[in-house]
Amino acid sequence: MYWQRWSERLKGELGLATEPVAITFAGAPAPGGPVPHGKASVCQALKRASEGECIAISVETCGCPGGLVSLGLGQLPPDGKERLVEFLVEKEKVYCSRAALHRGQGIVPAPAGVASQVVFSPLATAALQPDLVAFIGPPGCLHRLIGLAGYWEGASIKAELTGPACRTGVTYPLVTGEIGLSLLDFGARRLARFGEDQLLVGVPFHRLISIMHALDHGAGGSREEKPEAVERQIEGLGRVEAA
Repeated sequence: MYWQRWSERLKGELGLATEPVAITFAGAPAPGGPVPHGKASVCQALKRASEGECIAISVETCGCPGGLVSLGLGQLPPDGKERLVEFLVEKEKVYCSRAALHRGQGIVPAPAGVASQVVFSPLATAALQPDLVAFIGPPGCLHRLIGLAGYWEGASIKAELTGPACRTGVTYPLVTGEIGLSLLDFGARRLARFGEDQLLVGVPFHRLISIMHALDHGAGGSREEKPEAVERQIEGLGRVEAA
């Protein structure tokens, strides 16, 4: 699987301490396959896959109703929707009202019916071609990734920052084909214990192909270059004249 070979290079180029996570929206698991043990939320699946595990999220194994809906794997019954609304508005106070919650949830449509399960695995061992690859790390590492994504087109990313990690970091890039940036909401940080210095970037697979091609062309410069050398290069650009 050619994408498996990208993992070590990406980790080295970006200075990542965790594994890039391959995310595949797949059909029903084959009969006789491994039986999942326990449940996991989407954010927990992302964290565990970045640490080397392979996790499949389905209606039966998803431990978070919101994540289940965000990935388009199912719908909550009326009483479940009411409990979720009360949780987000009354208890966690993520939104001030039901109307605000409705507006927030309508920004990115869920990919309903696209998959029966969503598989999260380390890119280095991913048996299925990813639909997108998620990167978890500090801003300094992920900033270079975003820069590489604009190497060919020169366009800025159009990330959606509002909402949980499953929506902003997974659903948004899957549905739109854009780079997804998640600030890792408080729920994800509590459930999956992400570090305070970590962010999440979701890259559609076709965009990752362009990123690898950009690396082959030396895009982004060297991470080893000393600050003094960079300063001299900037000074060498010459004086700035008044507009």
